[in-house]
Amino acid sequence: MRVNIIFLLVFIFSILNVNSQYTKPFNGEQFPVELIDTSIIKKRGLDGKMKMLKECNWSKRKGKKIDVFWLRTEEGDFFGHVYEYFLDCDNLRLIYWYQGLDTKKIVDFMIEDLEDESLFVVAKKRHLKNKKKYKKYLNEIND
Repeated sequence: MRVNIIFLLVFIFSILNVNSQYTKPFNGEQFPVELIDTSIIKKRGLDGKMKMLKECNWSKRKGKKIDVFWLRTEEGDFFGHVYEYFLDCDNLRLIYWYQGLDTKKIVDFMIEDLEDESLFVVAKKRHLKNKKKYKKYLNEIND
């Protein structure tokens, strides 16, 4: 039974193409604000953060996707993709939600401070702030 579950998870993540979600739009000079529905921005109160993200030098960001997780709610099954970035304007954790296996439309979006712990990152060692390679970027903002 355990082997079947592992194979199922491998199959699902291969379908999701976990390592290349929205690779093209994320390679631009600015954060791709147009990918986030305005109703999500209003619901989450992210107007100010989105404006700040648009003004950041997105092309010089440091960071990466650190986790993918699954959440079942009354509204359905959701996959969350967690990215952490050190930017010239702030250090942020971006969480994108997709419903089921449909990765064409972001159904929810959150922004957290990278310095804070996150409920959505299962393995705390994955936080970039806990990795030696990224400590210097954390210190740059705090100086």
